[in-house]
Amino acid sequence: MSDQSKAQLMDRRSFFKSSFSKIADIGSEHALKKVEHNAKGWIRPPFAINELDFLLNCSRCGECIKACPQQVIFELPLHRGTVAVATPAMDIPNKACELCTDWPCVTACKDKALAFPAVQPKQVQQQENVSLPADNASENEGTIEGYPAAGQCPPMASAKVNSSLCMPYSGPECGACRGSCPIEETLTWHNEQPSINQETCVGCGQCVQACITTPKAIEVGHFSSVGPQSTDTGQIK
Repeated sequence: MSDQSKAQLMDRRSFFKSSFSKIADIGSEHALKKVEHNAKGWIRPPFAINELDFLLNCSRCGECIKACPQQVIFELPLHRGTVAVATPAMDIPNKACELCTDWPCVTACKDKALAFPAVQPKQVQQQENVSLPADNASENEGTIEGYPAAGQCPPMASAKVNSSLCMPYSGPECGACRGSCPIEETLTWHNEQPSINQETCVGCGQCVQACITTPKAIEVGHFSSVGPQSTDTGQIK
């Protein structure tokens, strides 16, 4: 990165930190609610911290976007508001997050806007010459030692099955999404009909990507925009 680019990055960071520090200092309940309300319009990448702190910490460097191998992360455009412009969001409704075992988007974030809870991954701690507790090794198959497993990712979004569109609810067998969920006991089947456990779903969208109906019978979005799962009556509550 050139000296000019670094200077521009620092200027942007200072501007956003200054703006949001004023909100935090004032403690305006209205301002905080507005930040939370606006955040319902997008889905943040894995392990994003709370929205206000995210906006304070994120320097809009774009490193998490570059690090995403599936190109699921994108910059929010200006029409989303000057406060959130250029911050990273996930295009999960159209492209699934693969919940990478080494979480490249998180490790690429030097601002700690995306941050693992408590104990850091082994590789990151080795870089910082910090010892990793021996009992932190992952016991989950398909994960990298020291990194959180897919099921440990905080919910990014919420998914539900729309039974009015899902073929097994109207008669024909399907099963296209069977086996697509990386988290055990989340996409379950009863009488050959799928349902999603909201308690364990992280909203990665892999089941949506596997769905073969048009429009998709599985919907994913921000928690506020995806309501309770539809029932076998075909009505979405």
